[in-house]
Amino acid sequence: MPRIYITGGRQKPSALLTRDEWNAYEKAVVIELNTETGDARCVLEYQSAPELCPPRGASHVFKAGAWDGDQLLLCTQTEVVWFNPRSHTVTQRLSHPWMNDVHHVERIDGRLHVVSTGLDSVLEFEEDDRTLATLHSVTGDTPWVRFSEEPARGFSQDTDFRRVPTTKPHPCHANYIHFDGGQRWVSRFQQRNAVCIETGATTARISDAPIHDGVVDGDHTWFTVVSGSVVALDRTTHQISARYDLDHIGREGGHPLGWVRGILRHRPHNQPVQTLLAFSRLRPTKLKQNLAWLRRPLGKAPEPKPTRIAAYDLEGGRKLREWVVEKAGVSSIFSILPARPEGA
Repeated sequence: MPRIYITGGRQKPSALLTRDEWNAYEKAVVIELNTETGDARCVLEYQSAPELCPPRGASHVFKAGAWDGDQLLLCTQTEVVWFNPRSHTVTQRLSHPWMNDVHHVERIDGRLHVVSTGLDSVLEFEEDDRTLATLHSVTGDTPWVRFSEEPARGFSQDTDFRRVPTTKPHPCHANYIHFDGGQRWVSRFQQRNAVCIETGATTARISDAPIHDGVVDGDHTWFTVVSGSVVALDRTTHQISARYDLDHIGREGGHPLGWVRGILRHRPHNQPVQTLLAFSRLRPTKLKQNLAWLRRPLGKAPEPKPTRIAAYDLEGGRKLREWVVEKAGVSSIFSILPARPEGA
């Protein structure tokens, strides 16, 4: 697998110390990385149309994507975008008034599933990729119940949430969906677990720090913990099978590694499984609870490490290689995708 795609965003020049994350990004980007040569280049820069964004300070970023046939499914804050990596063109778009802070898009059983984090819900579309079929909440109640209890915010089913800068704080902060054994599971940043759409069952609590991802590989589902670890959950019991401390494996010296978010499991021929992980340079946030895991007695704060991809042999306890990609024009990474769809 010499090439991979990275989805993320490029921060605005003034964002470093002054802006909230929902205002932080000037361009959504896709980066192509050649893992053999280390060359990284931007193959797509994108901004959503003004009518699909808040009226002031819009943020443009690609969060977690997926392959859909021979095209990449990408999601901005408020829409789904199809990208043809051969022609480097956007071929199709989909938006809906209930898309707010979209974190992931995946096609499951022929239907698009869009994780609208701002509504703590998954929007499931008909196979025409246009008609909304169902809204699946991950909180136990619909978003409208929550918003009815917050009348001062003025949100309802009739709100065009694409024009709303943020609905934070989120009770769950749903961020990733995966399909396993005929069931759909959504990871929840706040609860540190995943919940099943079909049954409401939840996995074990994965970590005390916030989690991301949820990628099925082998007998396990793999989650990143943003503070610097990877957790493998048994697909049958939904209990923790293994926890990997990236600071210890990489001999990093105890300093914050950056936001660990984005994971790709790869099996090179006749070699151990490689786990590729994305590390984003730590960004400021006014939601201080999201950075509570950084409050360590470090003395003078170290210079934040650059945005990068690293490869690990987790089971063997080895860090294999690292590629800094920040100079290619990405500040924060949300997903790592193979350069071709599975089975191609």
